[in-house]
Amino acid sequence: MIVNRPGVMGMVVNKRLLPWLFLVVFAYFVWAAYWIFQSFIWGYEITSKFTLYTSLLKEPWWIALFYSSELGGVVCTSLRFIAGIFAFYAALLFLKAGGVFTSRVKDNVCRAFVFESGYYLALIPSVILGFVHPLFAEKLWYFNHTPGIPVLLVSGVTCLFMVMVIPSSLLKLRSKIMVGSSGEEIVRQICVVGVSYLFIVFWLNYSLSWIATTVPWMERAQPGIGILLEPISFVSFMATVFGLLAIALSALHYVTSYTRRKEGGPGPRRLGAIITAFGAYFILVVALYLVAGGYAGRPTVWHEMVVPHNPDLWCITFFPLGVKLLLTKSS
Repeated sequence: MIVNRPGVMGMVVNKRLLPWLFLVVFAYFVWAAYWIFQSFIWGYEITSKFTLYTSLLKEPWWIALFYSSELGGVVCTSLRFIAGIFAFYAALLFLKAGGVFTSRVKDNVCRAFVFESGYYLALIPSVILGFVHPLFAEKLWYFNHTPGIPVLLVSGVTCLFMVMVIPSSLLKLRSKIMVGSSGEEIVRQICVVGVSYLFIVFWLNYSLSWIATTVPWMERAQPGIGILLEPISFVSFMATVFGLLAIALSALHYVTSYTRRKEGGPGPRRLGAIITAFGAYFILVVALYLVAGGYAGRPTVWHEMVVPHNPDLWCITFFPLGVKLLLTKSS
């Protein structure tokens, strides 16, 4: 799949994978563009109705925290959109170069990593809000009456781990590329970044969203833990909490095995199986969401997050990439 030569400039990717890699990056860019559009609409909504929202929020410190968190979302999507531009341009150059990692590809990839790191760092106000809100949940307005536990899990705990883990792993990868580390070292750090995303951005994030869905919430369709007795909810829960965990653990085992190897690159079929399962997960949960009637049919934390507010749906395109890897014989 990857030919390792001295330094990043010598890395070459199997040409048969290029269209599928390009598809993934293109989807990342398009979804980032969609979300910057949506976030600017929301940003305009809450700023144009500032008087209304302040009358509901009341406390000056809560007004400041609320707006820093909500407008922080605009900053997040803006940074990811810029990352998407650099990533898309790098993918075009990479495709044109026939899978050779040129200096122009390197520069644009590194810029994309910087802005993607910024995307997660901009979640810091949401982390603060996530831990503060539960302490005063009974006294504060937050989209009507929102229980403290879902906010703690989704905004506090999840975003905290994202802020702590993802930017540092991305910037370390950027550093290795910039200083001219060997292709072997760079591929290993790519594996570390991938595993970090799987455990934190996907498994932890989505699992805590499902746990938040089991919290009783009368204003939503959340009766409590009994929601898991519904077949669609049960399948979605199991696929998320245990299915994503299995994918992440498989990736960790794969990376651990790879880092102990003295020669050769990653085996494409084993990697392809992991990537295919990951893409299939998104296809499954979106299908279950639609079968359940969407958010309108089942207004829960999970159904709000999994499609309407999900910045990760571009990951569906990992499915065809994984299938292609499964069919690849060369290493």
